[in-house]
Amino acid sequence: MSEKPTYLGLLNAVAVGEQRGGEILSAWAAATPDPELAKTLSVVAIREREHAASFAKRLCELGFDVRTKPSAAFEAHLNLAASSASDAEKFAEVLPVAKSDRNSDPLNHLFDDPSIDPQTGALLGRFIAEERDSERLLSAARARVTSSEESDGELEEIKARIERLTETLEDLKAMRS
Repeated sequence: MSEKPTYLGLLNAVAVGEQRGGEILSAWAAATPDPELAKTLSVVAIREREHAASFAKRLCELGFDVRTKPSAAFEAHLNLAASSASDAEKFAEVLPVAKSDRNSDPLNHLFDDPSIDPQTGALLGRFIAEERDSERLLSAARARVTSSEESDGELEEIKARIERLTETLEDLKAMRS
């Protein structure tokens, strides 16, 4: 292609973002003690890396290369994902809940450029459908992990209360003697 497409920046941003997302989710999948969550994270990570490769390929077909810049946020998220932090903490920091306002969904605007060619349009369409499915998978995993960790927290609180009651009873017994 002789002219630089107006949507070149979009393709590059997707390629870079998806590659980084795949790395983060793979690191998290390897670090989580939850096998069900690890499976979900692995599926989504594979999709992310495949999207990165597909968009990099499309850039190459158009005569351009992927350009990356260092990202402190990426490095911080990658380190957190690989850490022993709780899965709930990782969801909160790495995949914060987005507002459910459909109008603010950046995926809604990917086809705003009327110069997008059919091959790129098909790639974007598949990308959007898979991203939305990945969001559903990750939202379900978040709900399960969050409710599980909340239950664990409530159980710990109950245990602490029972321990305090037991100590109080022991103190009362000692006072009677």
